[in-house]
Amino acid sequence: MQIIPMLILTSMTLAAAVYTHYRIPYHTVRQHRGFAHSILVIAGCVFGWVVTQRYMEAGLMEVLIFLSTFGAAHLPAAAILFIKRQRNSGES
Repeated sequence: MQIIPMLILTSMTLAAAVYTHYRIPYHTVRQHRGFAHSILVIAGCVFGWVVTQRYMEAGLMEVLIFLSTFGAAHLPAAAILFIKRQRNSGES
């Protein structure tokens, strides 16, 4: 794989992860915020680890694969939170 496309993909998926964790407090009840953050981080780490083991790249590429899949695990949550923001939904 090329480094530049992988850097672009990684930056986009990590932006989704940052957006997700930024928006969680606005759409989640206080008691569930920590749980939501934890589940997303754990799922992202597990997904990143599994994919990294599958592709067995070395060096920078291994890190980029892990980070991009970590961010990709946050994409569904980011999409849901984006839609909730557009609808001006409150906490749930």
